This record gives sequence, structure tokens and C-alpha cells, in this order.
Amino acid sequence: MISVLYQNEVYRLLKSRRLKVMLALMLLPVIVYFFTHEEITEYGAKALEISFQINISQFLINFWASVIGQLVVIIIMSDLLASEIDRGTIRILLVKPIKKSEIVLGKFFSGITAVALIFGIPYLVMQIYMVLLYKAGFEGFTATFDDFLFVLVITILVLGSLGGVSMLLSVILSRPLYASLASFGLVFTAQFILPQLPFFDNPERFNLSYQIGVLLKKGFTLNTGLDAYKGDPNMSGMFFLGVILLSLIFTLLGLYRREYEG
Repeated sequence: MISVLYQNEVYRLLKSRRLKVMLALMLLPVIVYFFTHEEITEYGAKALEISFQINISQFLINFWASVIGQLVVIIIMSDLLASEIDRGTIRILLVKPIKKSEIVLGKFFSGITAVALIFGIPYLVMQIYMVLLYKAGFEGFTATFDDFLFVLVITILVLGSLGGVSMLLSVILSRPLYASLASFGLVFTAQFILPQLPFFDNPERFNLSYQIGVLLKKGFTLNTGLDAYKGDPNMSGMFFLGVILLSLIFTLLGLYRREYEG
């Protein structure tokens, strides 16, 4: 049943106008790069890989994982369960032979699939364009494909943790709009208000974009600009993975504690 729920939810998300608008928004940095990229003075796979790591990390930190990207994930993930609760259709799911844990996991992974498409397609378009730009051919594509996968996994890990928190708040608040506003308020407070308190050292580490820089430097060894991001990539990765797991556990507990009367 979880596979059916997952497939139906992914199909619903792919049909939605909201996802298409968000995908178009995430393509903006790629369009900007089309017209503003640096003059190419050296061609080949090695030059391509260096440029790809530099450019995609800058766009990810400054745009894709910024407030705009975070808001995109919040809107998608907040709607998954809250819309079912708000419309009352959650009761239909609960009477079917499917566990509540399968409902939570099916909804979460369908949302993550949508997030992977919204961010992954722009990453892939940028990679293919740069392969053509640097005349690197198939060798260049294979040389940067690991980097493409690496940056996509980091995006899903960091923004997926934000999505898990959004799902948890959606079960508590029951309405997509309230859950989105609460999630954004929580993220804004954690990243921009609490770090201003005087007893926090290195307040920049509370910013998700900064933590992405920390994670990227583990695999993007050719981009020396990432050395400015101080922190342990392994600890950051474990933290975001832990947030995802705890959010899903508490979301499941929230479903068990609530009563949905017919």
C-alpha cells in the first residue's frame, strides 16, 4: 500500500501548477548563468569540473538553499498531510489497510521526490550546458556527474530536514497555510534572530546555507573558496539526518494521538 500511496502522491504533485512554478523559479540561476558566465579560456574535463564545483556551490549557497529555496520546500512539505487533515480525507486513508507509519513515510518520500525534481533538474541543465560550453563531451559529463549527485544529495539532506519539521508542524496545526507560516517563522527565528543574542559564538553556523557550505567542502575539493566555511561535515550531516528521523517519529506520534471523527 505504501507504494500506491507514494505513486498517487507523486502523480498529484507532478500535475500541480505549484510544482511547475517552483521549478521555473529554481531555473532562474541557470538562466542567469547562460548570459553572465565567465569567458572560457581553457577547455576540457578538468577545467569544467573546477568551474562546475565553483559555480554550482555559489548558486546553491546564495540562491537555491537561501530563504527562497527553503520557502519552496516548506510549501511543498507542509501541504502533504495538512491538506488531508484540513479536507477530512485523512479518515479515508486511516480506514484503508495501511499503517500510519506508511502514510507518513509515503507522504514524506513523495515530497522529497518533488524536491529532488525541483532542484535536480536545474542542476542537471546547468551541468549539461557547462559540458557543452567547455567542449568536454562525454568525458566531461562523467567527470562532473558525481559532483551533480553529491550536490543533490546534500540539498535533499539539508532541505529534507526542513521538510520533516514542516510535516511535523502540519500535523499539529492541521492547515497548510498555518503550517507553512509556522515553519517559516521557526526557520527565520532560528537563522536570523537567535544568532543575534550575545551568548552565541559563530552565529553564522545557524544558517542552513552556511551548513551547506560546510557539507560541500567534503566533496568539492577543487573549490578552495569553501575553506571559509568552518565546521565538521560529518557532524553536520549527522545532525540533519537526525532532524529528519526525529521529525518523522514525532509526526507519526502526532497522528496516533489525534482523533479524526467521521
